[in-house]
Amino acid sequence: MARYIGPKLRIVRRIGKLRGFTRKKPFRRVYRGKGPLNGKVIPPGQHGLVKLFKTRPYDSCESDYLIRLKVKQRLRYNYGLTERQLVNYVRKAKKIKEATGQVLLQLLEMRLDNIVFRLNMAPTIVAARQLISHGHIRVNGKKVNIASYMCKPKDVISVSMKERSLRLVNKNLSEYYKRMRFYKKRLEKTVAFILFKHVKLVPNMGSALQLISQGLLKVNNKRVRTPNYICSPRDVLSITTKQGVRQFKLAEIFGTSSTNTRSSAGQAANQKG
Repeated sequence: MARYIGPKLRIVRRIGKLRGFTRKKPFRRVYRGKGPLNGKVIPPGQHGLVKLFKTRPYDSCESDYLIRLKVKQRLRYNYGLTERQLVNYVRKAKKIKEATGQVLLQLLEMRLDNIVFRLNMAPTIVAARQLISHGHIRVNGKKVNIASYMCKPKDVISVSMKERSLRLVNKNLSEYYKRMRFYKKRLEKTVAFILFKHVKLVPNMGSALQLISQGLLKVNNKRVRTPNYICSPRDVLSITTKQGVRQFKLAEIFGTSSTNTRSSAGQAANQKG
């Protein structure tokens, strides 16, 4: 069986998100109705919505064969392997006297295309394979254009000292850091991060997640159980503790630093005047 070059969003909707396979996300293929299925991705095909309604939210009705098939397909699509390549890796992993699954993942992770992807030089493993096949990557100072090259722990992965190679890798790295800065700003607005970092009511993030899951937190008098809930500066947090209910106004918490900077700037302006 040849490598898959068909529609990737269809595969993501069927077996789940694969970071090494594609960056596409099925935003337009999500169920918007009410109930426990709200926000679930609709499976591909003509009867995808019917399949979604047939699935039970708290119990999986999939057979053991289907579960193993999906796990195999996730490995194959994520790492960009053919069926024969995956079988050869499994045979090689069985010969080693360790846990076969762990050895299999070690062999897949030591591939050159996967390492280039893990170093954030490429957005996906498919893009990393293209960088390698075009001769932009060096291993121990030597050009390697084989994506399945098995690296060793002491190997040095570098970029070819060419203008085009450096420009491509620099572009991918800048996009990665830009995306990470966006996620960091979004994380700082979540309820769990505010409880741990700003309110300082819990010692760590694990305690914050446990407090939210127990239903002891309210945002604007509405109970919130999702730790990734995004707050705004106007929100009011109400937390039920053993001593009673404690309220925190986010406008006062986030406004302390801004008021200090404004007052200092005003003092400096008065001194100049």
